[in-house]
This record gives sequence, C-alpha cells and structure tokens, in this order.
Amino acid sequence: MTLHLLAAVSRNVMKDPGIIVGPIAWILGQVINFFFNIIYKLGIHANSLGLAIILLTIFTRCLMIPLSYKQQKSMFKIQALSPELKRIQEKYKDGANDPEVQRKMQMEMQKLYSENKVSPFSGCLPMLIQLPIFFGLYHVMQNPFKYIDIINDVYTQLSTIVLTAAQSDSAVVQLIREFGSIGHVPDGTNITVAIFNRIINILGPADVARFKEAIPSAEFSAVCASKDSIEMFFGLNLTETSKLFPFSLKSLIPILSGATTYLSSWLMTRKNKNMDPAMRSQQKIMNITMPLMMMWITSSLPGGIGIYWITSNIFQLCQQFFLNRYFEKKGNMDIIVPKEKKHKKGGKK
Repeated sequence: MTLHLLAAVSRNVMKDPGIIVGPIAWILGQVINFFFNIIYKLGIHANSLGLAIILLTIFTRCLMIPLSYKQQKSMFKIQALSPELKRIQEKYKDGANDPEVQRKMQMEMQKLYSENKVSPFSGCLPMLIQLPIFFGLYHVMQNPFKYIDIINDVYTQLSTIVLTAAQSDSAVVQLIREFGSIGHVPDGTNITVAIFNRIINILGPADVARFKEAIPSAEFSAVCASKDSIEMFFGLNLTETSKLFPFSLKSLIPILSGATTYLSSWLMTRKNKNMDPAMRSQQKIMNITMPLMMMWITSSLPGGIGIYWITSNIFQLCQQFFLNRYFEKKGNMDIIVPKEKKHKKGGKK
C-alpha cells in the first residue's frame, strides 16, 4: 500500500453537525459510550470500538423488532394474496399493450392491497428508518472522541504530549501547522487540546509515525498504541475510510456490506412470485441497485459504519429466518377478497 493511502485525509475538522444530524449523533453517542464503557471495564481493550458498534447495532435492531414483525407479516399476506393477484392478471392479460387496461389492472390490484392493509414495498421501510442512524453514526465515527469518554481521554493525552513538545521543538510545530492546514483550521487559530483532538481524527498511520519520530518518548508511543488498540477491529481501523480500490483488507467491509444487503433483500422477497409484472420488475431492480449502492457508500465512509451495516444485515437475516418459520406455521393470514369479486364469481357466466 502506498504512503499517500496511509496519510491524513483533507476534511474540515472544525465543522460540527447540523440541527438534524447533531441530535441523532448525540443520542447514538450516548448509547455507544454506554456499551464501550462496559466492554472496557470488562478488560476488553483491543477491538473495543468495533464491539461497541456491534452492541449498538443489536440494540437498535431490537428496538425495530415490532416494525420488522409488521413488515414480515405484510410480506406473507402478499404471498397469501398470490392466487387473487394471479386471477386479476389473467383477467386483464388480453390488454397487455393497452395502457387503459393496464391502469385498471393496477387499480384493482392496489385496491386488493389496500383492503388487506399491505404494501409490496413495505420491505423498504426499515432500510429508510436506518438512514438517520446511518448519518448520525457517520459523525460519531468521524469524531469518536466527542462521544466516547475513554477515547476522549486517549486523544487528550496525545494532544497534551504533542502540544507540550511543540513549546520547545520547531519540528513538532511545523507538523501541527501542516496537519492543521489539511484539517482546514483557519490560519492564526490558537491550537488547543480540544482543537488538536479534532486534528487527530484525520491522521493516518504515516502521519502518526512522523510525530513519533519528532517525539521519541515511550509515553507517546504507549498512548499511540492504546489508540490503535481501541480503534482497530481485526486489522481494520474503524475511523478510517474503507476504500474498495485498490483492493486491500479494508475492501472486505464494502464487499460484505453489499453481499449482506443482497441476501437480506432476496430472503425478504423471494416468495413474492405472483406480484404484478411492473412491481416485480421494480423489486428486481431494487434488489440489484441497493446492494451496489451500499457497497459504494460504505467504501467512502469510516469503516465503523460498514461494521454497523453488516451487523444490521446479519441480524435481519436471522430475524427473517425465524419470522418466516413462524408465519409459515401460523398459516392463516386473514385475507380479504373485495366484495365485488365475490359477487362476480356467483353471477352469470
């Protein structure tokens, strides 16, 4: 891996989240700080940030179980509606090229869905609900020291050592100015511990190594090792961007994000074979484009977000498996067939 891939990433470290993302990030920060403290007090220091993200994910997914139950029930209702949907399609099959006939077919199908209180796109709702969590976690992962007390302590120790060394070492001063510029810190800003904590977020291993050369102390090396131990998760730094290319160990995060998204979508919709052609076509497009989109998104974000998404998908896969078995055993979905259809069946032939 080339040196520039390990170096600081240009980002405005002085920018804070807006009025929408800010509160979401704060709530997520409180939850992840709670789990992180438990893990750390148990003596699990290595991989602790990754484990806290996994616990945060399980916590949020458990809160969404009632919604997931309702979503899965809707999907099984659609499956139970298949014979009636197929009958409607057969009724209008001779007008496949007639827009007016197709419109009537869509209206009849929509009425059937409405009377049974189901939606063929209900599977998208949990994913949409997760978007605010996604954006909030993005800010938390970019600035973990703001929300996780122990990480803040480590960052503060690093900043204190660096700024103390800068009082007597011009080389350290030059490094601070260089990385402050990359972090878009305005010229003339008094670099305090709080501001340098923000700068630490954009430093890659190569940048930290330059500080180690300028500050060759055992204390500084030990604090750097503590930072790496917390933020690394099985060889991946969760605060750094998970690039898909060039291929490396980090590429596994976006690849697994895409793969688990596809499996989750496939398991959710695989039995809806009698969905009307237009909706089935749209669903197939969603099942392909969504995994590719998540692969692309997670390849440009901190690795911690990818870990959240992968864990969320695995949780959902397990949940869908057990809910599928539950609804298969339950059987009766209380299907409502519109009254006018019943009338037609008993009318003149």
